[in-house]
Amino acid sequence: MKRATRILALALAIAALPLPVFAQDIGPALDPGAMTGWAGGAAVQHSLRHRGTRRAPPMSTSEASARAKCARRYTVASNLGMDHPATQHLFRLCRAAGYY
Repeated sequence: MKRATRILALALAIAALPLPVFAQDIGPALDPGAMTGWAGGAAVQHSLRHRGTRRAPPMSTSEASARAKCARRYTVASNLGMDHPATQHLFRLCRAAGYY
């Protein structure tokens, strides 16, 4: 008799789990719209925090510095050679900046 009672109690407990009582709406506690806004704000803060730590792209300094670097491009070419990737990159940047 004890075993039958246990099996019946277990069957009733399993049958009672999908009742609507267990599937209450959590709308007021966790509003999906508010959570989206919060997550979006956190992503923006993360982006702003890490944007300042990245290195600036090459030749993004002042005009005088760019002019000085482009004036030395032939010295760099004689030291490294025209086939060196750094030399080619420097010449491309100087050409784009208007230094021929």
